Amino acid sequence: MLYIIGLGLDINGISLHGKKILKSAKLKKVYLECYTVEFPYSTKELEKELKIKVIEADREFIESEKIINEAKENDIVLLVYGSPLSATTHISLINSAKKQKVKYKILYSGSIFDAVAECGLSLYKFGKTTSLPHWQKNYRPTSENN
Repeated sequence: MLYIIGLGLDINGISLHGKKILKSAKLKKVYLECYTVEFPYSTKELEKELKIKVIEADREFIESEKIINEAKENDIVLLVYGSPLSATTHISLINSAKKQKVKYKILYSGSIFDAVAECGLSLYKFGKTTSLPHWQKNYRPTSENN
């Protein structure tokens, strides 16, 4: 089983249901997707808050779909900053899980789409949505060329 769990916008944003899954005895690995945003807290702070050990997962690992293969045999978690389905990579993972008949569950949380309303903007009038992943050693967003 693959669990994709949203962390929300701060260190206390994960749902109680998400915390319950993280405490499951059947859980084998917890990955932290760490390439789409700069976290407002460190991995160590997150581990301390959630009382778990996480493995940082870069773009190359997530897009390789190795996590899907692991979820065929074990309960695996992918923690995602904000809400899990805001990024197309995570939707790709779900599509691959469906094709490979791997069970999955998504636990949503608050995202920037929720927070934008606080400044008076309406999502209905906000315009086109885009992700701005940060550069990595082996990855530069192709949008820099446009």
